[in-house]
Amino acid sequence: LLLPLLSTAQFFKVYPYMTAEAGEKELVYWFSATGSDHSYSFFGEETDRQGLLAHSLELEYGLSNKWTAGFYLDFEQPAGHGLKHVATKALMFHGRFWEKGERPVDLGMYVEYILPRKSYKSGEQIEIKWIIEKDFGFNSIVLNPTFEKVISGPDSDEGVELAVNGGWYYRKSLKFQPGIEFYSKWGELQDLSPLDESKTYIFPAIDIIFGTHGRITWHTGAGFGLTDPADSFVFKSILSIGFF
Repeated sequence: LLLPLLSTAQFFKVYPYMTAEAGEKELVYWFSATGSDHSYSFFGEETDRQGLLAHSLELEYGLSNKWTAGFYLDFEQPAGHGLKHVATKALMFHGRFWEKGERPVDLGMYVEYILPRKSYKSGEQIEIKWIIEKDFGFNSIVLNPTFEKVISGPDSDEGVELAVNGGWYYRKSLKFQPGIEFYSKWGELQDLSPLDESKTYIFPAIDIIFGTHGRITWHTGAGFGLTDPADSFVFKSILSIGFF
């Protein structure tokens, strides 16, 4: 029963409220390395997750000052295997409903369509994240309640799954912004898992911002699994370069 949870995307990010400006393009390289005593299905072969490397290339474009669209290519390389393309993702909507600070809580949305290779995993998927952000001085609290639904294939009759991700960030510096993030996946809404059966992580993380205009950001962190279904350790790196 845990296999579907363990074979999902290998990347971890809490999405903030602010988005790219109109006409701005953002090129992003995602990387993660996993330490784990679990296994998962890699193109139909039961494969250890220990030493699993995951890569993704993303291009995001600012449709307006509030809404963006994008495109991803995901790749995986378990230990002892070659690098393979596993999924294509379309970022259909990523945006915010008003200017930052206009409301007591900043509210946005992220909607993604996931098309895995059929030989890797059957079934297309829609993922919807709410972006809820509140600033207290230099401190920011961000929550991403996330709803996932398989929309084709043999698992399409399954219900909507819930994940709750979030983080605290200290943004006094324009160059170094540390934070603590958590990620927790609970399974179907109709039958949520108890805490010890959820897939839960905590990540100390930091954003390092380069350049006079701050258009190059390196987000990195080390994640630790807090429950048995989670991997024991995940290193993540997300390098973002914005340009017009």
